[in-house]
Amino acid sequence: MSSGGKYRGLSRRLLNKSVEAYVLSLETINRLSITYRVENFAYLICNAWELLMKAKLSHESGTGAIYYPSQRGDRPRTISLRDCLTRTFLSERDPVRLNIEHVADLRDEAVHLVITQVPREVLGLFQAGVINYHKYLTSWTGVSLSDRVPVGMMTLVYDFKPEEHDLDSAVMRRRLGRNAVKYLSQFQVAIRADMSKLGNPPELSIDITYRLALTKTPGPADIVLTSGPGDGTAIRVVEVAKDPSKTHPLRLMIEVKLKVEENTGLKLNQHDRVHGIKKRPEFYYKGTVPGNPSQYSPQFVDWITNQYKNDPQFFTKARREAAKLNRGNRKPSASLTPPPSANAVGERPPGGVVAPGKREVA
Repeated sequence: MSSGGKYRGLSRRLLNKSVEAYVLSLETINRLSITYRVENFAYLICNAWELLMKAKLSHESGTGAIYYPSQRGDRPRTISLRDCLTRTFLSERDPVRLNIEHVADLRDEAVHLVITQVPREVLGLFQAGVINYHKYLTSWTGVSLSDRVPVGMMTLVYDFKPEEHDLDSAVMRRRLGRNAVKYLSQFQVAIRADMSKLGNPPELSIDITYRLALTKTPGPADIVLTSGPGDGTAIRVVEVAKDPSKTHPLRLMIEVKLKVEENTGLKLNQHDRVHGIKKRPEFYYKGTVPGNPSQYSPQFVDWITNQYKNDPQFFTKARREAAKLNRGNRKPSASLTPPPSANAVGERPPGGVVAPGKREVA
């Protein structure tokens, strides 16, 4: 574990214990031989958050900030997880706070139920919590776990058979029992309601089917945790396209052209070209093995189609801008730039224009 040097005394000990609990939570949830890893993960990740927030509060406001007032002779008691949350995340609508509160609710209920499996929404809740913790650990303390957490450890390991994570499945209902199914159904509804109310923030819950990597080389990962641009900015979560046979099934540019023509009713120039999509993984994918073809996603087709539907002069304007770009080496009009991915956080990638005289996508 690197950095965190500004924390001293009790705050440092709390921080070290928090990191230990976090790493153990990952080891537990990803060890398939542990039958009750769901409950154990909830206990440990909540403990990691509580200790991290107490370390922050004691470092910033003194040791007394993490204790309840007590009478002489009483044993000192530190504040609860939920009191830590109200003092650290001030807004009740903060998605990170809501994520921790939901996991804490599950932790508390697990004392009374046997919960060996959970639906996808709960797994997404867990996965978001894993990412959130590392983000705030780095932001608050400067600590990085990149030298301790191996690649893939931050991914929650689950076999996604539909019957394993669907509360309507007879298999899952039989394994959990009536009381656990009833609770998890209500819990699932509560997560969905908060997601809908807040606009589906990834800090509250994310798609568990993503794979993660804590690495400086983003190529192999679906989601990459980066350390930021180097100016003190907190880490960012950047999505990288994977499973190309499903996400990028169009293997030739002619396939993209035919799809666009089918959607728009136009006859496109066979030499038309779209610039600047290689840094748009939701549009473009190319494997690292030499000779692998370029592949394109239906999203790419949809983007081009929507540009035309919103502006029937799109192709004319795009070719005009591309001609200017070719002559004067000037940047294309911002109006013809593909919007940044809704699932990525970071700098806006280079834009794209349709240009004459080329046969491939760049």
